[in-house]
Amino acid sequence: MGSLQLGPVNLFVINSALFLDKKTSYIIAIGGCLPEFFYCALAVFANQYILANARLIFLLKIIFIVVLIAIGLVLFFKRQSLVSPDNGPHLKKTSALKFFFKGFSLAILNPQLMPFWMFVLIYFNGISFLQVFSTYQKIAFIAGAGLGAFMLLIFFIYLVTKNRGTILRYVNNKYYHKALSLFFFVIAAHQIWLLMN
Repeated sequence: MGSLQLGPVNLFVINSALFLDKKTSYIIAIGGCLPEFFYCALAVFANQYILANARLIFLLKIIFIVVLIAIGLVLFFKRQSLVSPDNGPHLKKTSALKFFFKGFSLAILNPQLMPFWMFVLIYFNGISFLQVFSTYQKIAFIAGAGLGAFMLLIFFIYLVTKNRGTILRYVNNKYYHKALSLFFFVIAAHQIWLLMN
């Protein structure tokens, strides 16, 4: 449930389901979910070390802000091509590995994931039936975080592909990519604000 917030990977998968194809969206979703396991495991097993290493967290935040701004700029200047509900754009043959890496890199560079899961753990440990203490509970929590994120992305892909025609009526205009870029700029601005405070 922790993955329900709309983050960069979620937006990227939704956009791919709209303008590319379902298979590509699944590949991006798989790549985007693997870091969820990694960061959740860090939050569970190495939180004391990570919290003590402020320079590492600061560096990850800076890299993430740069990536968000770069994606926002690419989307802002990207030319909008009309896509009909019946068929998507003709894609060049691109390796699945490229799309996997896009999803993976966007998620692995997201420094929000580990502090987020640490916050969830602290919150859960305050509720008796949600406490995560034993090794078994920790492994189950990590598995649930990654699989939950993947299931959410699959649900987004299903919703977007099922309602593609309706959605395209609203986004098939020259301002769609600019509006999407604004989301990335807002997330980057929020990260900068958090960094300054």
